[in-house]
Amino acid sequence: MAAARVAVFGGTFDPFHLGHLAVAEQARDGILADDTWVVPAGVPPLHGPALAGAADRLEICRAAIAGHRGISVLDLELRRPGPSYTVDTMRDLAAAHPDVQLWVVLGADAARQIAAWHGAAELLAGYHFVLVNRAGEALIHHAEAIGLGYRPERTRVVGIESPDISATEIRRRVAAGEPLDGLVSPAVAAMIAARGLYR
Repeated sequence: MAAARVAVFGGTFDPFHLGHLAVAEQARDGILADDTWVVPAGVPPLHGPALAGAADRLEICRAAIAGHRGISVLDLELRRPGPSYTVDTMRDLAAAHPDVQLWVVLGADAARQIAAWHGAAELLAGYHFVLVNRAGEALIHHAEAIGLGYRPERTRVVGIESPDISATEIRRRVAAGEPLDGLVSPAVAAMIAARGLYR
């Protein structure tokens, strides 16, 4: 019997929006995985601090995926002190789920920065990657990925159909009092409003 296959989708998710949801679903389907595990970062190492707190971002992620099969949210990085390094998360997940084939989900822009990541060599040698091309980023192709150090037999490139949405634009709209229709789910929009986030 083939090992279960899971896409691991980390990010700041400040906030989790419909573009993220498209990636979570289509990356999973693109590698014929059983599930996507969404992992919000506690302390993002390559970006400035998140504007919303960890608890708020966790609840936003859970609200955003409610009713969508094959997606779960893990609070692994939010419970761990210090910077949220993907290599630590993958080690923990591999130890806890030895029978699962783990695939790291990366957008094209993030994929191009892998050399700067903490533990990059261990990640590239030990895990599978699904690199996603979505609107708003320059496309990455398999040949470029191999040149960046991704292993051919462990790497897939998947095109994602999703609206061109950025968390930065969502935060700007909230601050300006503009609607979030078509950018986040109604449940997420209601949570942002109720908690007074991004004002």
